[in-house]
Order: sequence, then C-alpha cells, then structure tokens
Amino acid sequence: MVRLICVYLGMQIFLAELIGHNQALLRGSEAHHCTRVLRHRAGDVIHCIDGRGNKYVGTIERVEKEEVLLRLDEREREWGEKSCHICLGVSPLRLKDRFEWLVEKAVELGVNEIVPVVCARTFPHRGKWKPARLENILLTATKQCKRSRIPQLHPPLSLPDFLQRQPAALALMGYCEAPTSLKQVLKQAPEAPASVVVLIGPEGDFSQEEVAKAQAAGYRPVHFGPGRLRTETAVAFLLSVLKWEWGY
Repeated sequence: MVRLICVYLGMQIFLAELIGHNQALLRGSEAHHCTRVLRHRAGDVIHCIDGRGNKYVGTIERVEKEEVLLRLDEREREWGEKSCHICLGVSPLRLKDRFEWLVEKAVELGVNEIVPVVCARTFPHRGKWKPARLENILLTATKQCKRSRIPQLHPPLSLPDFLQRQPAALALMGYCEAPTSLKQVLKQAPEAPASVVVLIGPEGDFSQEEVAKAQAAGYRPVHFGPGRLRTETAVAFLLSVLKWEWGY
C-alpha cells in the first residue's frame, strides 16, 4: 500500500543520483531529510531531480542508514525550465552574505549560469569564498522554486575575458548613465530570445572604458530608471522584469 504524506511546504524535491535505467539513490543530507525529517519509508512515492533537467516520480524500495534506493516510475524532461537560456555576469560583492542572497534570488528568477566578473571598480571580497556553501545554496534554491536543472556557478573572470565568451541573442549591460532604458529595449524584443546575457557591475558602476568595450562586444547599455540600485538589487530587478515581460 502506498502511504501518502501531506507536508505543509508542498511538494518536496530531492536530488537523486541515477545508478541505472530506472533506479536512483538519495545520499547524505538528501537521504537524511527524506527518512529522518519527513519520515518517508519503503513504499512511499516521492519526487526527485537529477540536477540536469529531469524530474522523476519514484517509489522508495529500500532505506539504509545513509542511502535511499528508489525505483523511478515517471520522468519529465526540462521540468520547471524555460526555453530562454540566461547567463548572469555580475561583479562580486564585498560581503559574502549579500552575494549568497544574490545567487539564491538569481536561481529563483530563472538564471542558468552565474559568472562573477571582476571589473575596474570591484571591491576586494571580504573573507574566503566557500564553494561548498554556494553549491548548497544553488541546490536548495533549485528545489525550492521547482526547477530540475541546477544553474552553474563559474569561477571569477575579468571583464575582458567575460566579454570574449560566446555571444548571446541579446546582451544587456546595466549602466546608470545609459541613454536607453530597459523598457525601451524590451519593446523591441516582445518574445524571449533563445539566449540572453545580462551584465551587472560593481557599486561604483562600470567605467566609460568598460562600457565602450562591452558595446564593441555587442552589449546594449540600459538604465533601470531614476536613482541608483545596489548590485544585488539591480540583479533582482532586471531578472524580475525579464520574467514578467517574457512570461516564463
């Protein structure tokens, strides 16, 4: 008999490791949360993702101390994902908690890649990066907002190196002094393109030389209206507008 469990947070998503054609494992903290926190046991039906674009409905076959064996019954490709690929290039922040918040919200708002971009006015980062913590934030945000593909967090790049990456169908650069607004540009793109790159600078904004280099690489500088936003606020604003305008 299948035991149904109602959880106040709604559908619980687990990250599973595929081990065969129709089998998967929950390991470590995923297994602990499934069996110790939510009290699932053999015979229960749960939902899981592989982090690469697939969502599964599976039945728990066996529970061990640090592993849960699943039989995969259904698969849905690109569950919770959109057709528009978004890459976010953003200047690292001085305070790690703000950058962690930025990463979390970027995932929730549909970003596929995050690249820390070191600019002329980027402040030195306080403290050491903790890759394991950032990877956990990526995973938690992916599950929380019901996505199946975990976004990729790249190592930091200099702005010139970032501009040499493969161009996108639309490349936007947030710049306070830009003569064109984001609203004006989006009027010319009523539907989501196949790929978008958005570039957000440091607290002191981009230098004129950096703007010129970005324009030469195909970027369109845009402003977000009167006033000035923090880097992390600008990221959340821009991604929210894209999500609203293109309906993904």
